[in-house]
Amino acid sequence: MPPTTSGQRLRTCRACGKKFEYPVKGNPATRHHCEDCVIIPPETRKTIERLSSRVNQVEFQLRSLEAKLAALTPPPAK
Repeated sequence: MPPTTSGQRLRTCRACGKKFEYPVKGNPATRHHCEDCVIIPPETRKTIERLSSRVNQVEFQLRSLEAKLAALTPPPAK
C-alpha cells in the first residue's frame, strides 16, 4: 500500500471490518466499504453489516462479563 497522503484516511469497512485507505485513485472502495465488499449486492451487504455489528456487540458484552467475573473470583491460594 502506498504511503497515506494528507487527503487519505484509514477507514474500517462496515461489512467485514477490514482496515483500508480511502480515497485511493483507481480503487473502487467507498467511505464505508472496502474494495472487496463494495462489489457485494447492497441488500446482502446491508445484512452482513447488521450481523457484523451484532457480533461486535456480543464480543464487547463477553469481554465485559469476563472482566466482571475475574474481579469477583478470588485469587488462587498458594
